[in-house]
Amino acid sequence: MGDVKQYTLDTNIFRYETNPSADHLQKAARVFWNQIRQEMLDGEAVLLVPKEVVRELHIQSFTLSEKENNKIAGLLKLCTEVVPERLSPEIEHQIREMSAYVRSEFKADIGMKMEYGGVSDARILYSAYSEDSILVTANVKDFLLYPLLFKNDEERLYDMKENAFVKIPEDVYSTIHADSVFKGLLQDFFELDED
Repeated sequence: MGDVKQYTLDTNIFRYETNPSADHLQKAARVFWNQIRQEMLDGEAVLLVPKEVVRELHIQSFTLSEKENNKIAGLLKLCTEVVPERLSPEIEHQIREMSAYVRSEFKADIGMKMEYGGVSDARILYSAYSEDSILVTANVKDFLLYPLLFKNDEERLYDMKENAFVKIPEDVYSTIHADSVFKGLLQDFFELDED
């Protein structure tokens, strides 16, 4: 990442801003959107939206009010849509396998709720990774693998609910990266990413 921050937005960042029934989450979303608009005006940030998020929002649009859909459309205009060139079923599977392994072996050490996401979450995660950007979500538990793909001192996963970056404790990060199975899975991911 250069001087300009790139934020890749998860589906819920749009939904919580526009959903009147998600009161406390809507407040957190508004704080984020106000902050990010200012960063954009100052030339400090750009917003990216994975094609997968656009697809999810389209599917969800059938159950939303016209007002909500119009608000989402306005927010999407602030973003650049991205599609990773190398995204493949193999990469999606590798991301899910790494997440499942870390959850199975290190969930207690991480000290946070962790899930391995579905295919859609893998696509969103890989979109952020391929753009070398910060992933912004309200569902951190589905994306805790993301900071493990980078050096531990990098701020890569932003929790909209807390309006703060998620940090994996240094000792836990080191333990995970020293694990031979994780190292193998991570190497396989890097090789798939280079193909």
